[in-house]
Amino acid sequence: MEPKLAELLRRLQNGDVNRRDFIRTAGLLGFSIGAAEILAACSPIKPPKTTSGIQYQYEGYKTVPTSPHYFITPESTSAPTAEAKLYLWYCSVCGEKFSSALAIQNHVLETHTWILPEVRQVDEPTYYQFLTDKVKKFDERNTIFSRIAWDEDYQQRVGKVMPFVTQTDPSFLEGNALVAGAIYVDQTAGSFHPYYPGYFGHIRDNGGLYSWDDEINPEKYPIGDPVEMSNRIKKVARFYGADLVGIAKIDPRWVYENFFEPITGNAGPFGMKYKYAIVMGIEMTADMIDLSPGAEASAATAKAYSHMAEISSSLAKYIRMLGYPAVPSGNDTIQSIPLAIDAGLGELGRIGLMLSPEFGPRQRLCKVLTNLPLVPDKPIDFGIQKYCETCHSCAQACPVAAIKKGERTTEQTSISNRPGILRWPVDVEKCYMFWQENGGIDCANCVAACPWAMQPRRNIFK
Repeated sequence: MEPKLAELLRRLQNGDVNRRDFIRTAGLLGFSIGAAEILAACSPIKPPKTTSGIQYQYEGYKTVPTSPHYFITPESTSAPTAEAKLYLWYCSVCGEKFSSALAIQNHVLETHTWILPEVRQVDEPTYYQFLTDKVKKFDERNTIFSRIAWDEDYQQRVGKVMPFVTQTDPSFLEGNALVAGAIYVDQTAGSFHPYYPGYFGHIRDNGGLYSWDDEINPEKYPIGDPVEMSNRIKKVARFYGADLVGIAKIDPRWVYENFFEPITGNAGPFGMKYKYAIVMGIEMTADMIDLSPGAEASAATAKAYSHMAEISSSLAKYIRMLGYPAVPSGNDTIQSIPLAIDAGLGELGRIGLMLSPEFGPRQRLCKVLTNLPLVPDKPIDFGIQKYCETCHSCAQACPVAAIKKGERTTEQTSISNRPGILRWPVDVEKCYMFWQENGGIDCANCVAACPWAMQPRRNIFK
């Protein structure tokens, strides 16, 4: 196992793999190193450029300040001077210096590495064991954000808790400005509908980044090997800005039975004509999410939504220019969480969100639906089902106790929960109600509290 990780470290240092691929591959090998910053922390030092008047200290030696070269002269000392050691490698985590790549690799393995439960590729998503025969398609009309548009009872309940927030409050104005800038791309370009606020995704017949009406190139790019094309798609998705990317064959159960647009009121059945989904995760900034339930965390979420619109539309355009149908999708058409789990990006946790090995629940999901010949990824198992059975961090952090403690159940908290799944159902009515009580600022306390979301991440298995 250790020689494999040493080789992986060498490839990272040579630039043959990026940090995210390093994290994921290390996980598949059964290793994890603190966090992304720690994973890439041990790196080569470039020789310093000598500046007049500045002395660079080595062990028992110093440079000649006025020399443009790297001549080393001994300092005056009464004791015999040992042979000079030029340290070319430096661990920014603990400050220790090393004279060879092998030495620092051994240091990483011994000091900054611990064994995690193995990230295994499996034939079926781990949530399959908790599905019952009552699982059916879900109506988008019953999501909590759709219900605000038509459910009069819930509208009245929310209206009673919404506080009056003066627009002249400086803290409110600054926070609102921060969020407005973060969602600006999605709000103005995600859809061209005049009342589109961002966050929703595709709105029919209105154009914008989430438009499904872009023309397909009549000249089709020949694809001889779907495996090669799948690898290329993932590379292109990362180039456009995706932090995570996987491919899933679309399971009809996760397609909404009926679409519903809260902005237009349009609704109706949706016929899925696409075979594959390219699912992408967009990281939400950790230090901003940690400030939940404030404007900073809300802005981190909003910025991810703007990136969702940009990245998914760019990838869809790339596929259309290859001559194949493709449509970008945000929070529309298909439920993103089970689709992302099917694509091998993570597992379902107590929090009700997908947890990835890289970020825990700290990512937003978007996708591109297409018939481009691709090969689906296998789902993964890295121990989340067992872990979440004993960890209650997200439930304890929720200000309104919307996340269930204790054992799984198939009971629903409202019509906004899909029936037929043995899980920890989230009371989204309470959750959304708190957002309104909080001056309209959304809450991410549960995400910030999840040990898997922490950066740098502590050893959560000890």
